[in-house]
Amino acid sequence: MSIPVTDLLSISLMRKHLRVDHEDDDDLIELYAESALAWALWYCDNPSLKLAPDFPASFKAALLLLLGHSYAVREAVAVGTIATELPMAVESLLWASRNWRGVVDSEVKP
Repeated sequence: MSIPVTDLLSISLMRKHLRVDHEDDDDLIELYAESALAWALWYCDNPSLKLAPDFPASFKAALLLLLGHSYAVREAVAVGTIATELPMAVESLLWASRNWRGVVDSEVKP
């Protein structure tokens, strides 16, 4: 991973998004956030995303959505529910950060 998730999102912002008002789950929250960042970086496949200023607000918002999902749904299978992907959610937020050139070249500037 190129950057720690806490360089992009503070733990207090993550707690606020999750509506958590205690520090007991901070290690779990950070684990889910690191996982969200790893997935988002894989999905975008964009070598220009290296430093905190390189990440747009839409990327950070997508991380919060992924974090919220992981924190709320802590099981591999949800029984007795109907789930649907929300329009304009994670993939839509990451759309502008994707590497559409198909080239992984760390020397290329966006």
